[in-house]
Amino acid sequence: MGSEVFGRGIDEFTITFGDGTHDAMTTDFGVVRHVRMITLGKGETRFSENSLYIHIDGDTTKVCVSEMSYNSTFVTAIAFADLSSGLERMGCDPQSGTGEVVLVLLMDSDMPDSTLARAGITATEGITASVQDLGLAYEGIPASGAVRQTIVTVRTAESGLYLRGAGKHTKLGELIGRSTIEAVKASAMENGVSTASRMSIVEMLGSYGYDQNRIFSLSGCTDYSAFLMKVVQKDSDPRALALISAALHVRNEVQWGLLDEETGTEAVMGLIKAGLREPVRGENPLDTLARSVALFFTDP
Repeated sequence: MGSEVFGRGIDEFTITFGDGTHDAMTTDFGVVRHVRMITLGKGETRFSENSLYIHIDGDTTKVCVSEMSYNSTFVTAIAFADLSSGLERMGCDPQSGTGEVVLVLLMDSDMPDSTLARAGITATEGITASVQDLGLAYEGIPASGAVRQTIVTVRTAESGLYLRGAGKHTKLGELIGRSTIEAVKASAMENGVSTASRMSIVEMLGSYGYDQNRIFSLSGCTDYSAFLMKVVQKDSDPRALALISAALHVRNEVQWGLLDEETGTEAVMGLIKAGLREPVRGENPLDTLARSVALFFTDP
């Protein structure tokens, strides 16, 4: 983007600014000025002698970088994202685990403190979009982030370009969102989150509390080995995956209060009947789906 230099090692990822004046807004310290270096690593989070140190629990070799530009507007997103556990949804109890997202946004432009803060808000929305794109859920609810999120937005204080807007309607906001999503998703996949889970019926339902063993218990099958053979044959059926994804979205709308439970259950049963088998009504839309899927696996 500019004169900054990235250094990647086993224990630390460093960003060194070669020239110019860079100020940062952090979720830990607020605004810090005249930043010369930012380091992601195992040490204590601190700011001293113009160096900002951000602690991460994971492997710094899995930090990912995304650079984007439009004319003279440049944004670089540097992200570490471990979303294999420790997920969270706004207003809900978090999942156990040490999930974290650490994001540093470098902007090759000057801006007021208020825009620096707005850039952090836009980046937070980008993190949520990343989690949604990856289809992450826990305890039956779609996640919106991780239990620990650290965001650092950096401006180039003496740049000839002065911007006042960083919302989604601005070009700067667009670049922040796109680069954040790209970097966060790339790092999450480096840390073990895979979009392959979206191509597995068992994995999809497992995020909603119906793991393989629970589905087996609903199937009525007594031979676990024979059941697993059926799962292998049908687990990645594209038609079934599309239908189940749609049914889960209906179930989510019930949870969000957009549909009543009876309407949601009827909609799920209609989807199941159209693409899987004769549905089996359960206690709610999700239970209806899980019971029907269990029998789908054991059908001839």
